[in-house]
Amino acid sequence: HSYERGSGGKGGVGNSGRDHTGTKPGERSRRTAGQILLLLTGKKFGNIIGDQVSGAAFHKELKAVIGREDAKKRMERRDESTKARLKQMNRKPWLQKRVQQL
Repeated sequence: HSYERGSGGKGGVGNSGRDHTGTKPGERSRRTAGQILLLLTGKKFGNIIGDQVSGAAFHKELKAVIGREDAKKRMERRDESTKARLKQMNRKPWLQKRVQQL
């Protein structure tokens, strides 16, 4: 488990199932292109593109897209928990009656 010491968060004991580089088969040892894009600042984008204004604009748009995705995830999580609460309340008819009385 992830809370156990030495497990690396993926179960097992110590260094189980890892090769000499410290990764398990199927695990990534390098960053993906998307992860690299997320780490770049507007200034770095500007240096890469060769135009500071375009770099800053691209960075701003990328952050806006990420913000929208995060908001969508939060909304989905909230809807899911609302449905779960409703299901739980439906399992307790006495609670529904009490809510209706108020």
